Amino acid sequence: MAIIRRKKKRHGTITIKISCENKMETDKMNGWTKKRKVDTFMGILLQVYCFFPWMRINRKWNTIHMYVIKTFQENDYIKMYNHTFLKQHMWKWKHSQVVAFIFLLMLIFLILLQSIELYELYQCIKNGNRSTNYHVFVWITYLAAFYIFMAIASTGFVEFYSMPMFCYMMLFLAVIGIWIFLDIQAEAWDVETEQHRAELEEQDKKMLQMKVKAMEEQYREMLKSRKIVHDMKNHLLALKKYTQEQDWKGLEEYLNELSRDMLDYNYQIWTGNHMLDMILNQKEKEAEKQKTQMQISTEVFTTLPFSDREIISLFGNLLDNALEACEQIKEGERWIHIKMKKKNQLLYIEIVNAAKNTGIQTDENFVSKKKDGVLHGYGMKNIRDIVEQYNGMFQCKSQEDRFEVVITIYG
Repeated sequence: MAIIRRKKKRHGTITIKISCENKMETDKMNGWTKKRKVDTFMGILLQVYCFFPWMRINRKWNTIHMYVIKTFQENDYIKMYNHTFLKQHMWKWKHSQVVAFIFLLMLIFLILLQSIELYELYQCIKNGNRSTNYHVFVWITYLAAFYIFMAIASTGFVEFYSMPMFCYMMLFLAVIGIWIFLDIQAEAWDVETEQHRAELEEQDKKMLQMKVKAMEEQYREMLKSRKIVHDMKNHLLALKKYTQEQDWKGLEEYLNELSRDMLDYNYQIWTGNHMLDMILNQKEKEAEKQKTQMQISTEVFTTLPFSDREIISLFGNLLDNALEACEQIKEGERWIHIKMKKKNQLLYIEIVNAAKNTGIQTDENFVSKKKDGVLHGYGMKNIRDIVEQYNGMFQCKSQEDRFEVVITIYG
């Protein structure tokens, strides 16, 4: 049996306290696609690679940055190259000019690439997207420069490169090559996932539209019944006329027509808004059927900022979710408390229901543990979208034995 409580409108100040934990804010991490993860990981790996000290200069291990700095400080790239890589082979010094120059250009190119990649890494972590995607170009350019370097550095049996240098440059090619491969795989995965998500969302939208349409039809029928109640005087006159004329067949047909709309129907006016009142009446009857105690505390306010369709989608989904949660509770412990107030331009809505295993809150969606969890989650997203459309606040608090939703809209 549903427990109903209606409060009369009273003048005065309304103090509203909203205690909300686990706020349903947009979680930036939700945008971490496979490609974004790959770009971030490989970007960090490239930074580590570039800062790795692998060149021994004056008995100290240095990075490529220190090599370039010291080269410009001494203003002699040939000497720096010879003392770093050909220190034990002085007889090669006179042939190393071109090799030293190409190597210096390659390091400058690598440092420039590192600087660009550092900025791209920042953009990727902060915004989730990269302004450019130039890995293939870098790989081809560096590969060409590397082979030119190797061709010039190897003249017969005379070698102008050391094994650490060779391994370092080969490792760079491997990093870029792996990056390109992972990017292609991740992008293909993301496209497939997005297509699948779009298909599911489109299917959910159609299902939700069907649900809204069905509710609209149902509420139109309820309005028709309400109109019949208001026209009771005319109905009584018609019944009297059938009786006076002893048109028993016509009387029977007329009574049958009225009974279809009026039988076992008790219409309560909660807020004065026709659409919202019809939803509350319908959900009250559903609560009675599933033996859920429903307590409704409202004030009379005929105007709402929402359209009829938005009222159906907003309150229909909220109360459906509450009823679904109560279905998981054993009889005798099922309850739903609905509280709505409006003071000046401030609309306050609070729905609290008994619940267990209510789901997991994410950035935008509420993930249901029911079989129709995808549609349920989209319904919560639709609620949030409607509230945000009116610059309102949608807050919720999930506890072990209850779930609370609070909506505040000003304007």
